[in-house]
Amino acid sequence: MQARGMALVVNGPAGDHWRANGRLMAVAWGICLALLLALGGASSANAMQDQVIRGGWYPWKPYQYLEKSDNMRRITGLDVQLLRAVFEDKLGRTLELPQVGWDRHQKQIRSGDRDVAGGAFMTEERSQYAYFSEPYRTEDIILVSRRDQPTARAMLQPSVFSQSFPKSQLRLGVVSGYVYGDAIDQFLRAPSNRGRWLSTSTDLNNLQNLIDGKVDLVAIDRLVGGTLLWEQGFTSQLVAGNQPIFSGPIVVLFSRRTTSPALVNAFNHAMETLRQEGRYNQIVRDYLFPTLLGMTAGQPWFFALETIGTAAFAFSGVLLAQQERFSLFGAFVLASLPAVGGGILRDLIVNRDRPAVLQSVHNLTIVIVLVLFSYIVMRAPLPRRLPRWTHHLRLNGAWMIQVLDALGLAAFTVVGVIVAVEEQCDPLLIWGPVFSAMTGAGGAILRDVIRADASHPTLRHEIYAEISLFWGFVLSLFISFYADSNSVNPIPLNTAVILTAMGCLITRLLVMQLQIKPPAFGRIRKLGGQ
Repeated sequence: MQARGMALVVNGPAGDHWRANGRLMAVAWGICLALLLALGGASSANAMQDQVIRGGWYPWKPYQYLEKSDNMRRITGLDVQLLRAVFEDKLGRTLELPQVGWDRHQKQIRSGDRDVAGGAFMTEERSQYAYFSEPYRTEDIILVSRRDQPTARAMLQPSVFSQSFPKSQLRLGVVSGYVYGDAIDQFLRAPSNRGRWLSTSTDLNNLQNLIDGKVDLVAIDRLVGGTLLWEQGFTSQLVAGNQPIFSGPIVVLFSRRTTSPALVNAFNHAMETLRQEGRYNQIVRDYLFPTLLGMTAGQPWFFALETIGTAAFAFSGVLLAQQERFSLFGAFVLASLPAVGGGILRDLIVNRDRPAVLQSVHNLTIVIVLVLFSYIVMRAPLPRRLPRWTHHLRLNGAWMIQVLDALGLAAFTVVGVIVAVEEQCDPLLIWGPVFSAMTGAGGAILRDVIRADASHPTLRHEIYAEISLFWGFVLSLFISFYADSNSVNPIPLNTAVILTAMGCLITRLLVMQLQIKPPAFGRIRKLGGQ
């Protein structure tokens, strides 16, 4: 062994042994370095993976649904927007939401293939594989039956259902993986009842099975059921119960395999921040209140009110066409403008994807039938001696038309606020009354413009649009305060709609009876001279 400067040289057998050990150590260090790099890369990959929260969605409007507009599609809904606001805006995570069935979603939460699931009830079974967030809303389960089946309709009352349904032969429709409360869940678990319930993948399939007679009752979330009945046009065939058979808090499930209590605590804190900022209430109003109001507008009594009002508006145009000797087409124009013109004007201003007049031909059909029927009646020869009832009709006909017109004004006032809520117009206290007046009186104003009526009675001589403005403001004010209560019970909102319609009707009748005139804006004084 000899030293050469600062280098160490080993010769002989000892040197060979040393060099061999050196190579082994170099290989060992290389393996260690590779392992460290691999572990570092895996840690980086896991860190990146932790930034992605794997969730899912399924058709469950208004909580989770696919919205289509202007050839665009996006996943939205109350639960979707709340989870995005928390995970993406507050926690800086990326939320993945592929479509997946609820039953499969639960299995993947258990296995760790998904991280979170929103809109869930808390159960002992789910606590075995998931953490629970703090409740962020409540949910009511109701029953739906066919209108023409009195035995099933009696079961819509929770007390009657709990006592009579187990002993009956009625069949129940449910969705796979859903929780419906103790009364229904115990019924589903009993082996002897296996032939009395039918499971499907969606609530829409359940309701279709109810219409087809495959089941007699369907258990469903109150708002989901109300949305489907309204949008699918099932209200004439199906009826929903008013009292919930089960109510409970709703939470977010966090998989125990892929998440931690720390993430749950961060979620709870972020959700509380949303409440304090007022953003939670805004999301609730944007997604729940269109559904609640739509459920009310889909009721048979409101449909009848709107139909009567549309016919009255149209008939007022027919009478003007007769008095001023318009052509048949002119009569159609004068009749259609007060009936649908205000709604068209409103929808153009709000830039709706599809105006209401194109969504349903109901109102336009009323106008066409009424104009043609009136034309035939007016052109028909009159008998020499008219029946006595025609004398009373001539005396009271104008008053009857005004009463019907007031009914239409009441219905269209409510419709204006509904559209403002649906289109998320903010502030509602301004746009709600504006759309009410535009829907109720805008068509009449357009009709007067077409007639070249310089007097403009709806703007100068009658308190008409002002009534819609006032009662539209009242309903908008109630909705604004009701959103702050975080309640999803539709009964107070239904009551508010009824009171608004009745208030508008009574106000219009009082104005006509007392012949109250609107205050003049003022006179222009002449300048100069005595």
